[in-house]
Formats: sequence, structure tokens, C-alpha cells
Amino acid sequence: MISIIVTCYNESDIISEFISTLNKEISKIKEEFEIIFIDNKSNDNTLDIIKKNINIFNNYKIISLSNYFGKESGILAGLDNSVGESIIIMDPDLEDPPELIKDLVDKWQEGYDVVYATRNKVKLPFYKNILKKIFYRVFKLFSKQEFDIPQNTGDYRIIDKKIKKVLTSMRERTRFLRGLISYIGFKQTGIFFDRPIRKKGESKSSISWLIKYGMDSLLSSTGEPVSIITKIGLFSLLSTGIFAVFIIINKLFFDPILGFSFTVLLILFLFSFHTLLVGLIGEYIIRIYDEVKARPNYIIEDIKKKITNVQKNNL
Repeated sequence: MISIIVTCYNESDIISEFISTLNKEISKIKEEFEIIFIDNKSNDNTLDIIKKNINIFNNYKIISLSNYFGKESGILAGLDNSVGESIIIMDPDLEDPPELIKDLVDKWQEGYDVVYATRNKVKLPFYKNILKKIFYRVFKLFSKQEFDIPQNTGDYRIIDKKIKKVLTSMRERTRFLRGLISYIGFKQTGIFFDRPIRKKGESKSSISWLIKYGMDSLLSSTGEPVSIITKIGLFSLLSTGIFAVFIIINKLFFDPILGFSFTVLLILFLFSFHTLLVGLIGEYIIRIYDEVKARPNYIIEDIKKKITNVQKNNL
């Protein structure tokens, strides 16, 4: 059996079409499928539409979370409740085309433990494109991981059950799936596809969300930013010492009057640097605080499921 995890939040505009398309595509594949929908406390009628259309599948689970816990926690809920030999993770917006499922399954059957979907061309708003490039370059600089996160990939991928076992053993609250899978390693590859344009609905990725997600992803994956700031601090201390010697020598032998603007600039630099350092340490402390509280990654309000031995292949 192959499990398909679909995380949903306010997808009422597209979810019916997604379910129909998904059923059409998996009916072309011989393997048996388990469809797992995770509703992240949608405040529209996404959950009602799923329940209304779900019976075209013979094997399914609808997991309703008690609150909005975020996409990463939703994926974890799906992984915890999946039983497949492999698991496909995808979004319902049809930008992760169900038509690609067969290619993902075929590649997994060749012996790969992770097969991720890589977009050939990515048409994003200017600000998203800039933020994406900055994130991947900074992440690569700081993380020092031997297995880099491939660019132009999202969460759409198939993973073997051995990957799932490791992922579900990692219970940290600030999760970054792509980084965790990169960290785990094993045999990984990608397949390329042309990402279709979103037909309906709106992206949930605002600028503030992207910045927060980027910070969470980076800081949950590495402590290197603090190390780099420490090195900058040592350099700043050394430079300050050299500057102090310079002032003393000038005072003793030349007695010039240093410009007021230069002094103010130096003070502002040191103040900004220390503010950055304290803020960065604070970000790590906040995440440590979240971890030591040991709250669950998600809370399930309800599970509706139906399991049979044969996957229904008709629309």
C-alpha cells in the first residue's frame, strides 16, 4: 500500500477538483492507495467538501485537528497515522500535479528512498523569488549539511517507510521537513516537472509568513548563525582594540580632534551589532522554551476512516 498525505487549510475552492483528479490518476496505477486528508482547522467548508466527496476512495482517513497547528505539524499527523510501504506528501492546490504520482512511484520502485519533485520553471512574484534565493543561499552557507536541499522543490515527494520511521522519531516542535529529510540522507533523487499555474484560491504564503518560516527553518536546523556572530564579535573586539591604540598614539604625538560623526557612527555600529546578537540568541531561547514545554505537535479532534482491501478505480 502507498499512503498519500494531503494537508488542507481553507481549500474549499479547489478541493473537489483535486479529489476527482487524484482519483483519476491513482486509478491508473496497480498499487493500492491509502488517502489521508489532514484538515488544519479550516474556517471555510473544506472539511465538509472532503467528507462529501471522499467515498470515491475505498481506503481513506480524514484527520481533523483541534486547532491550526501549521502545515509541518499536519504532515507529521499524517505520517503518524499512515500505514503504507511508502508515503507521498502533496498539497491539494493542483500546483503539485497528481499526474506526477506514477512517476514518483516508479522511481521509488527503482530503489530510491526519497524522490522529490523539482520544478523546471518557477514563476513567482518578485519578492517571493528574492526571498527564496536568499533563503537557500543562507541555508547552504550556515547549515554545512553534506546533502544539500535541492532548489525549486517543495514538500511534494515520495518517501520510503524507513524515512517515515526516522521522521516520526524526531518530535521537535519547530519542524522543517525538507531540512530533516536532507539531514536523514539515504538514497535520494528528483524528477523534474513543469509546475502548473494555480487555478483557484489564493496562496497562504504572505511575506511575513515566508520570513517567519525561513527563520524557523534555518534556526531549527543549525546553530551556525551564533557561531558566525561570535566570530564577528571577536573581529569587532580586535578592531576596537586596534582603534583604541590608534587614538592613544594620535593623542600622544599628533593630538588631532576626531570627528563627532565618526564617533557616533562607531557607537551606532556597536549598538546594532550587540542588538543583533541579543536578538539572535533570544530567537534560539524562544525555540528552546517551546521544546522544553513538551506540548504535542498537534491534537486530533476527530478521525473518520474507511479501509478495504481493494482500491476503487472508477470516478
